[in-house]
Amino acid sequence: MNRIVGTGMAVPPCVVDNHLLSRCMNTSDAWIVQRTGIRERRVSPDTYRMLQRLAEAPDKAAFMKSVFADGLDGKIDSSMTVSDLALEASERALENAGLTARDVDCLVVSSTVPDFAYPHPGCVLAGRLALTSTPAICLQQGCAGFLYGLAIADQMMRGGMYRQVLVVGAELLSTMFDYTDAGRDMAVLFADGAGAAVVRAEPGPRGVLSSHLHTDGTTYESLAGELWGTSTYPPVSKRKFDEDRMRPRMNGRQVFVQAVRRFKEVVGECLAANGFGIGDVNRFIFHQANMRIIEAVGEGLRIPSDRLYNNVERYGNTAAASVPIALHEARALGLVKDGDLVLLAAFGTGFSWGATLIRW
Repeated sequence: MNRIVGTGMAVPPCVVDNHLLSRCMNTSDAWIVQRTGIRERRVSPDTYRMLQRLAEAPDKAAFMKSVFADGLDGKIDSSMTVSDLALEASERALENAGLTARDVDCLVVSSTVPDFAYPHPGCVLAGRLALTSTPAICLQQGCAGFLYGLAIADQMMRGGMYRQVLVVGAELLSTMFDYTDAGRDMAVLFADGAGAAVVRAEPGPRGVLSSHLHTDGTTYESLAGELWGTSTYPPVSKRKFDEDRMRPRMNGRQVFVQAVRRFKEVVGECLAANGFGIGDVNRFIFHQANMRIIEAVGEGLRIPSDRLYNNVERYGNTAAASVPIALHEARALGLVKDGDLVLLAAFGTGFSWGATLIRW
C-alpha cells in the first residue's frame, strides 16, 4: 500500500480579518461569517500592504485600478511567490517524514496561479529543492488539485514506477483579486497557503485504498479566470484590463449547488467501492471552500460534526492547499491516528471533484 508518511504546511504571516475587508468594500464581519464561516485568512505581504492602503483610500475604485495598472508604489515585483510557499510546506513534510528532497522519486504539484506562465511551480520547486533530474508532474486542477495529485502518485506507485512521491498543493491567490465592491464575491473567500505530503510504498494494509475523480467541463464558466489566457488575442492587453476581463469570475449559486451535489455523490461512491458506510469513517477532511457547503454536505450525508475537521474560519479557501493543510493540522492535533479510516474530498474549478479513502 502507499502511505502518507509525512505532512507539512505553510501560510504567509500576514493575517487579514473581516474587519479590514469591511474597510475596503461594502461588507461586514457578520455578513462574511454568516455566508462563508470565514473570520480571517492569510495573504501575501504584498496583498496585506495593499489592503492597508486601500482601507484608507478615499476613492477605493481608483486606488485599486492604479494598483492593477502600476503596482504598489510603482513596484510590480512580488515579495512572495507561490513557489515560496510550496518550498516551505515541502521542506516541512520531508522533515516530518525523516527524508531529504533527494530521497523523493517524483514531485506532483498543483497550483492555480503560477509564478510564471511557464514553467509551472512544480519545476520551480524542483529547482529550489536542488533536484536536477527528479521528474515534476505539474497540475492546474484548482481546489481538487491535491486529490488529483495524490491519485496520480498512488497509481504510479502501484505500477512500480516510483517508491516515494512528494505531493504538493500550493496557492497564492490573493494577489489577483479586486478588493473593492466589484470583486467582493470572490475576494472575501480566497487566500494563500501550501500543503504537502510524502507518500511511500510500504507492505501492509495501511495506505490509500482508492481514489475517485470526476470533471464536468460543460460548467467551466461558473468558476473561471481569463487572466493571461489565450481566450483573447493577445493574451495580455490594455483592452482586456479595461474591459475587466483580467478578474476571476464565479457564479456563487451554481458553485454551491454543484459542490454540495458532487461532494455527496463522490463520498458515497468512494465508500461503496470499499464496502464502508459513513459510520465507519473516523475522520472526514473536506476542501475548505465555505462553511455553508461543508455543513450542507455533512447534514445531507448525516456525518457527525465531531468527525469533520474544519479550519476555514482561520484560513479561508486556499484551493489546492486546503486539504493538505487541514490534514496536516488534524494529524498534529492527534485527530488522525494509526488505523483510522480517513476520507478526503474536494470540489473546484472545472468543475473537478474527487475523494480518496485512506487507512491511516
